[in-house]
Amino acid sequence: MRKQMISGVLCAGLSVALYAQSVLTNEDVVKLAKSGLSEEFIVNLIQQQQTTQFVTEPLRLAEMKGAGVSEGILAVVVRKHPPKEPMDNEGLVRLVRAGFSEKFILDLLDRQPAGSRVDTSQIIELKKAGVSERILAALVSKGPRVEIPAGSRIVVRMIDEIDSEVSKEGDEFKASLEEPIAVGTEEVAPKGADATVKLAAEKESGRLTGKAELTVALASVKIRGKDVAVNTSSVTQESSSRTAGTAKRAAAVGAIGAVIGAIAGGGKGAAIGAGAGAAAGAGSQVFTKGQRVRIPSETVLTFTTEGPLVIQ
Repeated sequence: MRKQMISGVLCAGLSVALYAQSVLTNEDVVKLAKSGLSEEFIVNLIQQQQTTQFVTEPLRLAEMKGAGVSEGILAVVVRKHPPKEPMDNEGLVRLVRAGFSEKFILDLLDRQPAGSRVDTSQIIELKKAGVSERILAALVSKGPRVEIPAGSRIVVRMIDEIDSEVSKEGDEFKASLEEPIAVGTEEVAPKGADATVKLAAEKESGRLTGKAELTVALASVKIRGKDVAVNTSSVTQESSSRTAGTAKRAAAVGAIGAVIGAIAGGGKGAAIGAGAGAAAGAGSQVFTKGQRVRIPSETVLTFTTEGPLVIQ
């Protein structure tokens, strides 16, 4: 009995090794599933295979499922060969009617390239065809790739207050878009969309002078339902009297008006200090008193993109 078990294991191992030297196709996977081999065996076989020729468009996936291939096996097939074309509405309906689970379709959408924008009438038709709201939400968020060009303004209004006496480096604060972000005629993110401002640096600029320095960065903006991370360049100002060099920097900040920082540039952030209220934009009130710097709630801050920001 023991010899038979060992023989069976060796045969299975030899089978995997032999298959690993050939090319696996959709038809091979269907044959394996129909032969009565376990899902675990077939999954391991696919994972070990170095050369495969799978076609993972919705029609072929539906055919394989109809032939008895499990979703667990098909999920591995998709991971091995992610779809090269975006999902169209017909393919999505085909998968739903073939009985694929919501989880499988969501994972498939996540692995596909971005497609065309889905309009209201299409959403309604897909809903009538049985597509769930979770899948529809994922389809909408998978819209076409958009690039926010360098030099674009992003204006946010603070919700939380930032105070150099209580806030510390790394703290994050809630904000919202004061103006929508648009690329051409397309609105990428509406006014009121969530944003996050991060305290990039809060420190004393000198051991003897004890001047407070507060540097903030635009950390993220919610675009198409996702928190898109951004980075900001640095402009430094202090809370008390300045040296000649600091005064020159402050004058430069005033000269660029509402622009106090930049996103997507890989720098540290935009600093707010004494005299920065005008540079922060309309409606802002940045207070300084001695060594304290405070950015109250409702302060409007404007950032400018240094490099393109690509939204998938």
